[in-house]
Amino acid sequence: MYQEYWGLSEKPFSYRTAATKLYLSQALRAASLRLQYCFRNNAGAALLIGQSGVGKSSVLKKLADEDLSLRPFAHVVYPTLSCTELQRVVAAEVLPNTSVDKLTSPDTIFAQLRKALRSHTAEGRHPVIVFDEAHLLTNDALNQVVLPLLSVADMDATLSLTVVLAGQPSLAAHVARNAQLRDRIAVTATMDGFTENETIEYIQSSITDAGADREIFAASAIETISRLSAGNPRRVNRLCDMALLVGYADRLSEVTASDIESLAAEILPAAA
Repeated sequence: MYQEYWGLSEKPFSYRTAATKLYLSQALRAASLRLQYCFRNNAGAALLIGQSGVGKSSVLKKLADEDLSLRPFAHVVYPTLSCTELQRVVAAEVLPNTSVDKLTSPDTIFAQLRKALRSHTAEGRHPVIVFDEAHLLTNDALNQVVLPLLSVADMDATLSLTVVLAGQPSLAAHVARNAQLRDRIAVTATMDGFTENETIEYIQSSITDAGADREIFAASAIETISRLSAGNPRRVNRLCDMALLVGYADRLSEVTASDIESLAAEILPAAA
């Protein structure tokens, strides 16, 4: 909508960024290295912790796209399901060509999962099961779904499996209260937002990569975005995208700090 006005060939800021276009912030690189260590050493379980919008799902997608041996890569995004339903979701992701409706008990499900893990391992694959928004998992879910998965792998050291619990900072305390699970966490990767310098570089490079041949955001506007977003990538994207839209509607020559201040009061609570 606004690309032609600003002289852009594409939208520079998106709410869903392709893994190949992720900005490699220090936090993203550090989290990636820790998770890769866990995968490559078949270490069992990892925590991926960070506020909403810092890019936890993007890191996981990037790793899955870059390493095709991480298959199946199951992303469980329904943390409030019952234990039985969670077990069935995991089974549906990991068991090839199997009707989960025929799996009538947890013992049956985990027996089939063990068999499938053997098959995946024998064929050179490393299954990964991610529980997103894991801070919302109940104690029952941790004990009846997550721990049994890790126990399946513990029973046979030759099996390949990594379980990732991804969630907000409260997840760390949630896991710490569960002694059995806590002792199985091999890696904790904590993600923060962009630093001020990273925010500046990200905005400028995104504009340039989208085809801009002039400055669109005033330096003071970029500094204001960094401050008001606290470096949260989702908030940065939302502020920048809406600023370009409003600037187009108001026929601005550039986006200023006052423009960002006005937008932030309107949209940041919804982006938090």
